Amino acid sequence: ARQRMVFLRNTLAQHEINVGDYYMRRGAYVAAANRARYVLENHPRTPAVRGALQMLAAAYDKMGLDDLAADARRVLAYNEERGTFVEFDAQVVEKTFGRKVWDYLELDKN
Repeated sequence: ARQRMVFLRNTLAQHEINVGDYYMRRGAYVAAANRARYVLENHPRTPAVRGALQMLAAAYDKMGLDDLAADARRVLAYNEERGTFVEFDAQVVEKTFGRKVWDYLELDKN
């Protein structure tokens, strides 16, 4: 049951990153930054945190907020050098039926 709860939490966090990626491709940088901040605030110990920091820095760059982008990169670099990011557990990761269909139809590709 604990592994399932961890999987669900990681999946929710990754979903926010996927939506943020969609917003970045569409040019909605404020919405992408908000999704990334949501992951950092509500799902801090998930593998999606690294992606959230990268997305936050990229969104701030696109909006011309150089100080905030530098802060996000500084936090990212600090955590990478300390090795504090959580990695996906290969035993817990499951691909849902919906994700398999999504990948088969290549709906991510434009």
